[in-house]
Amino acid sequence: MNREREKSIMEIAVKEKTVTVKDLAHRLYASEPSIRRDLCSLEKQKLLRRTHGGAVLDESALSDTMIPFLIRELEKSDEKIVIARKAASLVPDESVVFLDASTSAYRMIPFLSEKRNLLVITNGIKALMKLSESHINCIGTGGEVVHSCLAFVGENAHALIERYNADFCFFSCRGLSEDGRITDISQPENAVRQKMMAHAKRSYMLCTSDKLDQTYYHNLCTTADITGVIQAEK
Repeated sequence: MNREREKSIMEIAVKEKTVTVKDLAHRLYASEPSIRRDLCSLEKQKLLRRTHGGAVLDESALSDTMIPFLIRELEKSDEKIVIARKAASLVPDESVVFLDASTSAYRMIPFLSEKRNLLVITNGIKALMKLSESHINCIGTGGEVVHSCLAFVGENAHALIERYNADFCFFSCRGLSEDGRITDISQPENAVRQKMMAHAKRSYMLCTSDKLDQTYYHNLCTTADITGVIQAEK
């Protein structure tokens, strides 16, 4: 099983929606049988749906509450880097920062590593690992694990957050409506974000273009409740 090649296949599928065995074999310098095995593995993970001669992105997985972190990490990746750089530029040395488990917040970590004496508190499992690798002082909230989102949620996570007062909270959500409602499809993750916002002096939504004019069933807050929305083009 080739995880790096699977990730490359998913990156192509997220951008192009449909892939073929022949094209993937050519682009990834792999044999067609190897590509077929990768597509079979990705189908078992409910990321792709196999078709005759290839596969298509499983759109139902994208709209499901349990969105795999791999998919979310690849979506709008270039735009997320621009947003992450802008967000990190707001953070001075010696700050305390909450990061949620979103891939947009995760993208901030390389830029935060340039700061001195930060303390970052996160419910993101992958973020916690990256913070540690970057030698940034960090605390994980702990709690129940949402496996496919790599996020801590629940009462234990809430209790840890309540013990701290942060200078900043950075988070993302699935939708920002035209009238300023910030919404998501995961109530447990929203509950963690609400705790972080309540214990931070300033809160910012990290917003890629695909989230604009989108509304989902669970309300987090409105733009009037936070300090600002950070976008790539603004």
